[in-house]
Amino acid sequence: MFQSYSMQVYFRQRWKDDRLSFYLPNITSFTLSNKFINNIWKPNSYFINGRRSKQHNLTVPNAFIRLRYDGSIYMSVRLTVNARCPMVLSRYPMDRVVCPLYIGSFGYTTRDLVYRWENQVDIDPGVTLSQFELGRIEQQHITRKGRYGDLSILQVYIHMSRAVGFFIIQTYVPCYLIVCLSWVSFWINRDGAQARVVLGVTTILTTSAIGITVREGLPRVPYPTALDVFLIMCIVYQMAAFIEYAAVNYFTKLMPLEGGADDDDDEADNLIKPGSKLKLVSVEEEKPEQECQTLIHSYARRLEEKYTQKWAAKIQNCSDFLYTFLQCIVGSADYRQQRTELADPEAGNSVSAIDMVSRVVFPVTFGLVNLCYWLIYFHLDMS
Repeated sequence: MFQSYSMQVYFRQRWKDDRLSFYLPNITSFTLSNKFINNIWKPNSYFINGRRSKQHNLTVPNAFIRLRYDGSIYMSVRLTVNARCPMVLSRYPMDRVVCPLYIGSFGYTTRDLVYRWENQVDIDPGVTLSQFELGRIEQQHITRKGRYGDLSILQVYIHMSRAVGFFIIQTYVPCYLIVCLSWVSFWINRDGAQARVVLGVTTILTTSAIGITVREGLPRVPYPTALDVFLIMCIVYQMAAFIEYAAVNYFTKLMPLEGGADDDDDEADNLIKPGSKLKLVSVEEEKPEQECQTLIHSYARRLEEKYTQKWAAKIQNCSDFLYTFLQCIVGSADYRQQRTELADPEAGNSVSAIDMVSRVVFPVTFGLVNLCYWLIYFHLDMS
């Protein structure tokens, strides 16, 4: 329902034509056939801002005509009316809508007839709308200048407020969760570039997809709606989280690798200095059988030591894993303190100061911006 609305109404009119007065004993009124309406004078009432209307004919024409002895005619018709309703969607989906319905005569001026409200416009208490809540109804009578004289017009204003609960469930809550998900990157190691990039791109694309889906049902208005502002705000924070990692990667100094194979190479290089002389002391001559036996024993000993160390390492790793897992499940404060003391604060995988600040700055500022967002649009809605 945008820029137009549809409703089903019982359109009742009453007018008096002295030419149809009669006198019959014990009869004050009687019902006429629907065909009779084509043979009498009618006010030619129509809906001025209507786009189209339809009279119900199930299972017979839903029309009722009664004639009284003094010439008064009462006519009731069941119609479905589709009328124009100008909407300003700048506060969508927290907007209030006032849909008018104008009733006038097609061809007659105030010299011929004048419209008046006889009773208040009533709405069935059981009527509910999926996206709106019905408010008050105003009805007026005005006179408007026409080309051939003054025109008598009846006005009805139906006040409605949009039910924002649907949009909170379908749009606001998912976007809030996606923004919070983008902040998980602040707790991912800064060396995990792939994980942080994938998380940032995924959250941005998901929010963009939600925005495109929401805009599909809206008319193409040239101004941003309240929902557009919210989606842009979410995307900005997700982009900021993405850029934050770029800043972490840029301002973080590359840490030197710990001593390893290079140190061994340096030590090996230092064993022989340039210009030093090597002296061959002696060479023992071994028999082929003795040499082969020595090699076999040496290889067997190395193989045994290798597998012994391998299984010992596996058992130790399994034991360490079970111990670590148990401490994490229990939530041991002593274990956490021990890990903190053993950690090298200057190691390459330490937590970035930018990440630590972002863990606080992003949620706090996002909460403040959202508070301002809801207060501003709530105030506009009330005003």
